Amino acid sequence: MFFRLFLLLCWLLSCSVVSKPAEIRAVFGVRVSLQTNSQVISIVGFIDNGRVLTHKRVLSKDDFVRFASGFWPSIYNPDRVNMFEEHNLLCGMYKDSTTEIQYPYCLPVDSLWKLRFSDYPFNTSYETGWSNETRKPSPKQAEFLWKNYGVYNVDMNYFLDTNFWKILRDVQDPLWISNYRSL
Repeated sequence: MFFRLFLLLCWLLSCSVVSKPAEIRAVFGVRVSLQTNSQVISIVGFIDNGRVLTHKRVLSKDDFVRFASGFWPSIYNPDRVNMFEEHNLLCGMYKDSTTEIQYPYCLPVDSLWKLRFSDYPFNTSYETGWSNETRKPSPKQAEFLWKNYGVYNVDMNYFLDTNFWKILRDVQDPLWISNYRSL
């Protein structure tokens, strides 16, 4: 009898303890790999509930810019904060003065393919990439991406959360680009 009363008391105490709810926040990520839709990158949005990443959504570059700039409302930016300003990135919405139409742009996202390829993988551009190998980063570049961004394989892993924003900042820096090329 005493043991049952003790278990009941323990259960009541443990049930009455209210833990602080985890902060729910948006997490973005990008993977640099050839996609079935002839894209070179794949951008995703998640909701981090403190335990797991949920509500995964593959985003086009334009939709990502609209969400992250706060131009469009979304579960990934409910307060419509301009995340690009927070992270000091050359991205946002450009308003054409003639047509008054707003267009999304994001120069760092447009450069991410250069991490993996020495030349643009399709015949539509003559730009050169930063990779020292044709279709993947060199072993030293791959090690650099692993150590600094947690990306073991650019085909399989996402630059995720803080590493996502970090790589977008870094690909804007000419010194970082020069260092990456020299690896």
